[in-house]
Amino acid sequence: MAAFGATSLYHHYSGSAHLGNIATCSHPLQIIPVDFTMAIISEALISIWSHPTAILVTLTLFHFTRNYLKPGVTTIPGPLLAKLTNLWRFIDVANGRAEVTLYNLHQKHGDYVRLGPNVVSVRNLDALKTIYGINKGYQKTNFYSVQQQLAKGRPTPTLFTTTDEVFHAAIKRPISSAYSMSTLTEFEPFVDKTIHTLFGKLDEVVAEAKVCDIAAWLQYYAFDVIGELTFSKPLGFLEKGKDIDGIIVALEHMLDYSGKIGQMPWLDYLFIKNPLRSLFGGGSTGAVARFARARLDERLNQKSTSPVANKQKDFLDRFLEARNEHPNIVSDNQVLSYTISNMNAGSDTTAISLRAILYYTLKNPGASTKLQQELTTALEENRISLPVSWKQSQEQLPYLDAVIKEALRLHPAVGLTLERVVPAEGLQLPGGGPFLPAGTIVGANPWIVHRSHIFGEDVESFVPERWLKMDTESEASFQDRKQRMMRATFTFGAGPRTCIGKNISLLEIYKLIPSLFLRYRIEFNDPSAEWEIVNAWFVRQKNMDVRLTYNNDAIARS
Repeated sequence: MAAFGATSLYHHYSGSAHLGNIATCSHPLQIIPVDFTMAIISEALISIWSHPTAILVTLTLFHFTRNYLKPGVTTIPGPLLAKLTNLWRFIDVANGRAEVTLYNLHQKHGDYVRLGPNVVSVRNLDALKTIYGINKGYQKTNFYSVQQQLAKGRPTPTLFTTTDEVFHAAIKRPISSAYSMSTLTEFEPFVDKTIHTLFGKLDEVVAEAKVCDIAAWLQYYAFDVIGELTFSKPLGFLEKGKDIDGIIVALEHMLDYSGKIGQMPWLDYLFIKNPLRSLFGGGSTGAVARFARARLDERLNQKSTSPVANKQKDFLDRFLEARNEHPNIVSDNQVLSYTISNMNAGSDTTAISLRAILYYTLKNPGASTKLQQELTTALEENRISLPVSWKQSQEQLPYLDAVIKEALRLHPAVGLTLERVVPAEGLQLPGGGPFLPAGTIVGANPWIVHRSHIFGEDVESFVPERWLKMDTESEASFQDRKQRMMRATFTFGAGPRTCIGKNISLLEIYKLIPSLFLRYRIEFNDPSAEWEIVNAWFVRQKNMDVRLTYNNDAIARS
């Protein structure tokens, strides 16, 4: 091909006219005329057109070679295909059990595993202190941008999905007090109301002696609680005993999409955030957003007439107060964004946590018996009530606390890597790891960190006692060991982007679980049956068929 091009050009420019032009050139840069340059380009295009396969193969090899030899990550072990393309992790997530794949890879390779051309999964706890440390400069990646829903055709960042740390700090500051531990007890009446509604529905199940899929009812509870907390109005899941307006299905589809597409975020601009899709009517408002919009409009109309007397303040009241105090930051649209974040992030994760606690407790008769004994004794001694209060759960029920912590260790709601971008100064991975340049994607998966040696032995088993003081252990040693485990707990994330609704979720959990075990005797319909798990960013569970009967002794004392 090269010889053909040279020969053609030689004959093309061997005429006397062209030789004359060259001879009369007064500047060395003018010895090659424009038509000569065009001829070179023409010959190159002809060559490309004549050999497209060879050119495509060459470019493909160059792309994969560049990925494989990415500076900083080349020495980190991982699957060969993962070193070449992010398609590997896309397929792994699409298979629905990415946490299992990653656990096996870390068991094989150690603290650092390469999951993509520029992606590193980290297990080393010292490295995680830097990656998720305060003011360390590690921002969220475009994995989170995929989860930004469209409003008027434009992505709308929220507290959870924004990748802009300055924006995150600005919109978090006005409403952070609403989520504080000191505010927690003010929300208890909303939770108590929903617990009573749930028990009313479960009582019907007991009366009819039906088999009950408790996994579904726990999700209905979580949705209705967050509706009560945010708007003083449930979404109606418990009342209807089913999905309302396809909200659960829509959220599951969103998670399925975000988990996979988040591995190759540029795909989002083809499927959802494509301007043409918006132009032709794509990206309509979801059911949760419609519900939130309607509740906000109702409240704004109320404010314009007369306030409701003796009303317990909900989240929306607090968001509107923030709007009045910080008008330059909190607009009506921002208030709506706060409420939607509550609904989306505060329902699925809490339901997943409740299922995990119930499942592992029922699957371990020893733990179930100990928990039941603790609850019964505390009720007999009038140290707790039914439903159990937040304060009682924290002060009177240490084994309950251990059960909850252990279940959330084994089954955290988040099942993919909490991705961050290495800042300008780069990252030296401790423990003999390489130096990672700016722009490398790093992060930890809670499922991996929670199986660290820091949690002791037998980390794959449900052992609530690991959270309690051992007979051979001094109080100081126990507190030190417990604090190390707590620092390695990523159930609600870590660092400045820790889930803002953490305390609300814990309130729902620590009140419902003991109340549920006090009111009912619960057993699996088929003790040998396993639940179904799908990791689509959140690791959701299905099919927990149980039989319920009344715990008459506890009910009589309550």
